[in-house]
Amino acid sequence: MNQRKKKTIISAASWHPDQVKLLENMGIMVKVIPDKADALFHAEVRDSNALIVGLPPVARQTMENSPHLVIVARHGVGYDNIDVDAATDLGILVTNTPGVNSDAVAEFTFGLLLALVRQIPRGWMEMKKGGWRHPQYWGMDLRGKTLGIIGLGRIGSRVSKLGVAFGMIILACDPYIPDRNFRDTGAQPVSKDQAISQADFLTLHTPLTEETRKMIGSRELAMMKPTAILINTSRGGVVDDKALIKALDSGAIAGAAIDVFEEEPPKDRGLVEHPKVLTTPHLAGLTTEAMYRMYMVASQQVAYALRGERPPHAVNEPKNPRYLRKD
Repeated sequence: MNQRKKKTIISAASWHPDQVKLLENMGIMVKVIPDKADALFHAEVRDSNALIVGLPPVARQTMENSPHLVIVARHGVGYDNIDVDAATDLGILVTNTPGVNSDAVAEFTFGLLLALVRQIPRGWMEMKKGGWRHPQYWGMDLRGKTLGIIGLGRIGSRVSKLGVAFGMIILACDPYIPDRNFRDTGAQPVSKDQAISQADFLTLHTPLTEETRKMIGSRELAMMKPTAILINTSRGGVVDDKALIKALDSGAIAGAAIDVFEEEPPKDRGLVEHPKVLTTPHLAGLTTEAMYRMYMVASQQVAYALRGERPPHAVNEPKNPRYLRKD
């Protein structure tokens, strides 16, 4: 296959000229399209060699209809919008960009925590209405409170260190992380149930898999302290939204801060409009610095694959990998 005819599609809400230049300097044609799986998306991917994608779903049929597709490079860490099994069957690489926004998500998680604990949004709205401080806006100290973390990967580890800096007690659950990581981050290893039941603040930092889907449901919410707050900056599907609303309505937990939703943007406004919930539109990983790293790392994965090399951030082992073909 003539390298000058190779084509990469960037389907993303935002992009950077440097990532386009990186690929164009290899003689690759680059086309940027909107971040949605519409007719244009399917038409452009059909004759492409690489796809850099944000949130649109990349289904088996899309890949089956794209005989030249070598790699699907995810803009971000999570890749649950990509049918990885289908990609593996078809010889297509799937990559992500681990670590590029760990600091951004961890810092945002604490931003949500502080906003809820110190009633910052309510105080701001009260001031805009002409009001002033009131006892109902008084918050609480973080020092001495227990922070429960489920998932102690790159983001969870950073959250743990921030919690230590605030003088919090850190309880973390992650069966896939060695004990050394717990010690390095200042977290005490506990079971998932212990983290849930003992936390004043419970924060989730796991990928969305069959194991973690609706991991926080009625049973888990019933175990939480009635004064506890749930924070989710991971994936919407790890929390059962209906169960969460019931827990908030009944007073089983005190509140929640939610940045991610099972459907984005959410059509069901139950959480968005709930008085005990602070919601944001999937912003946690979006800083200027993190986004630039994401752009470049995703494009570097494509560059590896189109040179016939295995990218360092591949998440699958394709059968009869297309990136090794010489045609």
